[in-house]
Amino acid sequence: MKRTAIALSISAAVLFGAAVDNTGDARKDVQLRAMLDEVARAKTLEISGLEKPYFIAFASNDSESASATASLGALINSEHLHARRPVIVLRVGDYKFDNTNSVYASSYRLGLCPIDDDYEALRTNFWLSTDSVFKNAVGQMARKRAALRELADPDDTPDFSPANPSHILQPAAKLNADLHAFEETARSLSARFRTHTDVLQSVVSIKAIASTYRLVTTEGTIVRVPQTYGGIEVRASSLAPDASRVYDHDLIALLEPGQFPSSEALAARVDKVAANVDALAKAPIGEDYSGPVLFEQEAAAQLMAQALADAVRLQRKPVAAPGAQGRNSEGVESVWASRIGSKVFPEWMSAVDDPHQTAFRGAPLAGHYEVDDEGVAAERVVLVDKGTLKSFLFSRQPVRKFNSSNGHGRLPGSYGSEAAAIGNLFINADETVPEAKMKAKLMEAVKTAGLKYGILIRKMDFPSTANFGELQSMARDLQKNGYARTLNAPLLAYRVFPDGREELVRGLHFKEFSAKDLRDIRAASDRPYVLNYVNNGSSFDLIDISSDATTSSVICPSLLLESVDLGRIEEQSEKLPLVPAPALTPQ
Repeated sequence: MKRTAIALSISAAVLFGAAVDNTGDARKDVQLRAMLDEVARAKTLEISGLEKPYFIAFASNDSESASATASLGALINSEHLHARRPVIVLRVGDYKFDNTNSVYASSYRLGLCPIDDDYEALRTNFWLSTDSVFKNAVGQMARKRAALRELADPDDTPDFSPANPSHILQPAAKLNADLHAFEETARSLSARFRTHTDVLQSVVSIKAIASTYRLVTTEGTIVRVPQTYGGIEVRASSLAPDASRVYDHDLIALLEPGQFPSSEALAARVDKVAANVDALAKAPIGEDYSGPVLFEQEAAAQLMAQALADAVRLQRKPVAAPGAQGRNSEGVESVWASRIGSKVFPEWMSAVDDPHQTAFRGAPLAGHYEVDDEGVAAERVVLVDKGTLKSFLFSRQPVRKFNSSNGHGRLPGSYGSEAAAIGNLFINADETVPEAKMKAKLMEAVKTAGLKYGILIRKMDFPSTANFGELQSMARDLQKNGYARTLNAPLLAYRVFPDGREELVRGLHFKEFSAKDLRDIRAASDRPYVLNYVNNGSSFDLIDISSDATTSSVICPSLLLESVDLGRIEEQSEKLPLVPAPALTPQ
């Protein structure tokens, strides 16, 4: 239910019961009244001889945000914004066959709505936008029909699944954020990098968003729910003696700023990032490695968040004429697409997505929500039970034999449909090893494999803050070696020797890796880690991409994998600065 460039998550409980007529209450809300009246009028849209609309949805994200960014104790950006972003979904035809799910269908980007509660201005905005979307939809339908005539065996899966209307009216969100306090906190935290002269670039950003999501559909859905988000980003980088870039980050994503760690805890986390960058700049370059790898705590949750991003949802192949295959008609298919009923985890592991949970052992969960972008109630979904794949996450887009949503349509998808996304993903293990003994389990596996050392990973670059050159290097490696999928680079990787000694190394990257490799998990610890993150739907989850996003959580213990392949990164290095950095006075 997010239509902004930063994640938003429903933070209040939503009560579902028998559908009631709350249209009268909704009409007290100027935006909803304008949306209801214009949806009713849009039902009459018609172009002679062409399909009429059978489904129309008007949505609005009314968001207010406050953010501050600082570097080395100096404020570099501060802003307070208020915007209303409309979304219009218009389908012509019927549930079985409409204008979506073809290479000719696409999302239609709209301008902003007025932020004043002016009924006539709002109606005019939706009227003009709907007119454009409708004209675009009938053109998509014509091209889709023409493409179908060239296919010998077209897919007869329905294009859209019906859903019971939701009637939810909650108070609008209010931004409770002190921009001046954000500025001072950003200054204070970023100034801590002044004592780390080897850190060349550093930045601290703080942001809070309060948004109200409104949704009205021709099926009778009327939704108004508050959404909030609080985020802190700490990033730092440097150059090693060979001029290769090293970096670390700490990304905090929560439902509201009130859940942020204390000032003392934030200061300690900033210092940790700075210390990591200092250590990485002095660390030796890693070597090619193939053997057991221990993903510890945060890294294990990041591993699952990335590996399962595409695996737990199905990609529908769009309609395309034979000559249109070059129009990106092939999406990223789940490696589990044909694995229902098969083993995908060890038999002692399971995976459940439960968006209803608000916290885990006292830690808030950013993936909590009660209703998705399409107005469908969120469901608890058992994805993997005792190692066996049972189901996937779905929006209202039917895929293969799966024809109904389980309330996970939370991101804009391809070809005019909504995409399913992780809510709160729990990785559960029936057989566990005490956290303190996981390194010993790693060394047992190393001894069995006859290796000199094992690899322990404490943090990965997820969500990724890699720069363009690093992304190009990863893409070249994928193409050169014919890899279908891989993982973002490890940020904190250590060689672990038989005597227990750890040595930090840099410059490693994963070779081919996907959810198929999760069958090789050898052990799991007894202490789950909570990873809250901004999810833009990509398995690489590039944090700098300005796109629609949501918040998700993965709750996962440390994991020992039987065999993982890592290689040395081959990249063109930057050049070291010609003159020393200016002297900085600690504040």
